[in-house]
Amino acid sequence: MNAKLFLPLAVAMLLDGCAFSPKTDVYTYRNDIGGPGIDFIVDNELYSGEKPSELVWLNASRIRQGAWDAQYYLEVRYEALPQTGYLDIAPGETLMLTVDGQTMKFGGVGSLNERKETGGTLVEHAIYEAKVDDLRKIAKAKEVKVDITGSSRTVHREFKPANIDKFRTFVLMYMGF
Repeated sequence: MNAKLFLPLAVAMLLDGCAFSPKTDVYTYRNDIGGPGIDFIVDNELYSGEKPSELVWLNASRIRQGAWDAQYYLEVRYEALPQTGYLDIAPGETLMLTVDGQTMKFGGVGSLNERKETGGTLVEHAIYEAKVDDLRKIAKAKEVKVDITGSSRTVHREFKPANIDKFRTFVLMYMGF
């Protein structure tokens, strides 16, 4: 191959690879000051119907603790119109997943300190401790149902294939099956 053609061809192939790299919602954050590294899924929104009055996300994270250890978490983000109101997630086992027919319950501190109104919507977050095996079960699942219990009602959602794919990508990148 002519040397004059090789360089432009190599650059074109490199740029082509960058232009079509897969989009992911799995990220890594490394703290330059020495804090722990964090790997996480963001924007794992669960389908809420055509005209929802409330939206739900179920994300996951891994916070590194040294070279080999880590803590794992599930995060519920709930967003609603003011007339719908807060879900008001209390401390305790308020997150239940049914993974291929098997029930998994998760406990946390609730959303009391994580509620705010932003841009005309109510937003609350609740964090739940999880085990690596819990995340692996979710990633390998064919069906995942989610129940989040608030003080006045329970919100039900189901994973779509894209939600399971995000968990699968997270597990494959950071834990392995």
